[in-house]
This record gives sequence, structure tokens and C-alpha cells, in this order.
Amino acid sequence: MDVVVPNPKKELRIRFQIDEIRTAIKSLPKFAATATLVISNDTMNYYQFTAKGEGLFSTGLILEISLHEITNEITEIRFEGRRAIGWIDRITEVTATYNYINGCISLIGKVLTQEVK
Repeated sequence: MDVVVPNPKKELRIRFQIDEIRTAIKSLPKFAATATLVISNDTMNYYQFTAKGEGLFSTGLILEISLHEITNEITEIRFEGRRAIGWIDRITEVTATYNYINGCISLIGKVLTQEVK
């Protein structure tokens, strides 16, 4: 019997306005060859990406990102990763998903600080 684990999630608050973060998130496919933006909803502050790669995510990974304005200068970003088909059921998949989320966080940070353009 397979063991189902919760989808990997991560939340963080950063000192950037929500509009700046929206722009950075939507530019992820420009810098990450594996990411494709499939849903972009600025009204609901919700974005969904698919990613394909070798190994664990050969069937695809779905990354959901939502934004919540805490104050005019602070925004909360919520990430959730899940398999495109089936569910994450091995610790190696959990680790790979967290690594992908962390890579996206790093890339968003570089876009916001203009390390990449």
C-alpha cells in the first residue's frame, strides 16, 4: 500500500510590494527552462506553473504560487508543489519538490534584486 504524504508547502514574507512580486513570478519561465506558466490570475493573486524534467518529475510537477498582501510593503508568498499525475509518495520526491521550490524562491529573489534581468 502506498503512503501518501502532504504536498510540500512553503510560506515566506518579504519586504516587496505585491505588484513587484507578481512581475517577478511571471518572469520565472524566462529564467527557468523547465517552468511553464499555465495559469496567471492577477485578480486572485494565483499562479500555476508546470515543470518537466528527468527522473522524479518526468511526468511533471505542478507548482502553485499565491500572494497575500500583509501591508503595502510586505507580501506573503505561498508555494505548493505536487505531481502532475498521482501524488507524492516517496521522501525523494518530497526532497526534490522542496529543492525546486527553494530554487524558485532564489530565482524570484534574484529578479526582485535585479541580479538577473
